[in-house]
Amino acid sequence: MKKILLILSVFVVFASLYSFKTNEKATNNEVSFYDGSLKKAMTKAKKEKKMIFLDVYATWCGPCKLLKKTTFKDPELSDYFNKNFVSLEVDGEKGEGIEIVKKYQLKGYPSLVFIDSNGNVVNKTLGYYDGKELLEIVKGIK
Repeated sequence: MKKILLILSVFVVFASLYSFKTNEKATNNEVSFYDGSLKKAMTKAKKEKKMIFLDVYATWCGPCKLLKKTTFKDPELSDYFNKNFVSLEVDGEKGEGIEIVKKYQLKGYPSLVFIDSNGNVVNKTLGYYDGKELLEIVKGIK
C-alpha cells in the first residue's frame, strides 16, 4: 500500500510540473522569428499572404538588445506580429545581413524594415521603440 501511495504521489508531482511548464509556454508571448534566409522568408510570406518584418541588428548595439529584451516580448505587439508578419532577425554585419544592409540602404542599428513578399520596402525605421510605439507604426502601414 505504501508503494502505491508513493508511486501516485510521484505521478501527481510530475503531472503538476508538466502542467505548469505547458501553461508557462502558453503565456510566454514574444515575436516569433523565422529561422531561415530572407529569400525563404519571402516564399513563406507569399504562401501565408503576409508581409515581412525584418529586424536588422548588430551584436554590440544596446538599443538592439533592448528591443529583444523588452519590445519583442510585449504581448500585444507579439500577438499582432505573429499573426500578420513573417519576422526575420538578421545581424547586419555578418553573412546575408551585409547584403541586406546594402540592398535596403540601412544607415544604422536597429533598422526595422517592413517589406512585401516581393522584397519591396513598405516602411523602414531606425532606432528603439517600446511595444506600444512600434505597434502604432505597424498598424499605420497595414
